[in-house]
Amino acid sequence: LIAKELVSEHSTKVQVGYQYLRTDVVWTPKRVRYYPSLCVSAGVAAGLLGIGGGMLKGPIMLEMGLPPPVVSATAAYMLLFTTFSTSIQFSIMGEMMYDYAILLFFIGLASAIFGQFVLGYFVARYRKQYLITMTIAAVIGCSAFFMGISGIVRTMEKYRAGESLWFKGLCASKVPTRLQEIAGTQFEPAVP
Repeated sequence: LIAKELVSEHSTKVQVGYQYLRTDVVWTPKRVRYYPSLCVSAGVAAGLLGIGGGMLKGPIMLEMGLPPPVVSATAAYMLLFTTFSTSIQFSIMGEMMYDYAILLFFIGLASAIFGQFVLGYFVARYRKQYLITMTIAAVIGCSAFFMGISGIVRTMEKYRAGESLWFKGLCASKVPTRLQEIAGTQFEPAVP
């Protein structure tokens, strides 16, 4: 429904001779199928990998032709909601390490403010928008590298401890979850 409206709006603009700006998104029939499917895939990948969707959608928005400041702000906005909802989930489940979370909050806040001023200074001084793009690429690259290292280290620890490296069932755990401990037998399955 929305795709149909976007394509119709694009056709109307073409008919009246509208001149698109370089940073406008032109919604052709191909693009209204391609970008939503790409964003859904990015959302699924973000959920499976446990990372913010803004990190994956940032490059997609750059490829769409959006200006780097818009991409940076939109990706940060998406990451804010992902981080907030994950923090709420950890808190509800009793898994939040509050001292660690508060420390990381202030480190992240200080780093964001510092990065905003430093990057803003260089973009304003040299008038180079690509600095924002390169910063986004560097953050995504470093995140991917360190996630890979973290996965390898955890896998090696499990291997050395003799744990199974195979997939575990979602419902087969005999260890009660924090929610089950809080709620008692209220959430016990009806059929054993």
